Amino acid sequence: MKQLIAPSQIEIGWGFKKAIGCISKERVKFGDTYVNINDDLLCYHDLYHLEVSCLPRIQIGKHLVSGIHGIDSPFFHDSPIVPEYHGIFDEVRVAFHEWLTRPAFFNTFKIVSWMYWLAVQGINPIAVLIRHYRSLNPDIVYKDVKTSIAFLDEDVDSHNLE
Repeated sequence: MKQLIAPSQIEIGWGFKKAIGCISKERVKFGDTYVNINDDLLCYHDLYHLEVSCLPRIQIGKHLVSGIHGIDSPFFHDSPIVPEYHGIFDEVRVAFHEWLTRPAFFNTFKIVSWMYWLAVQGINPIAVLIRHYRSLNPDIVYKDVKTSIAFLDEDVDSHNLE
């Protein structure tokens, strides 16, 4: 029997990915400045790994997954590490995070693929989704737009927000 390929190993053309909402390879920019970490430009996929690593760990299979502790990468760690678990579980968690915080057609395709992969591995994908959702801090991730934008008095009246 053939080994099941993880969704992150499926080759899809970059143009097609971008057309359906994938921004993972684009560089993170604040204003006109690109974000540089350890002499490397930060891309959105790495940003998602960093966001997830700030959340509490969740159970995926028999592992407590952080988002970066399965990957021995100088981008995430100052020195070489011995991964605590297979890095594929970090990719699973990042896909769930991306879908919950930045919904797009591509992210939906990815999460469905990862859910199928988890099920084939004998891991309940719905439980993983619920665990990750519970780990999110809704005050930070899902900030109410009306409270995050400062309006002038005349803007409030003209936009009829109340």
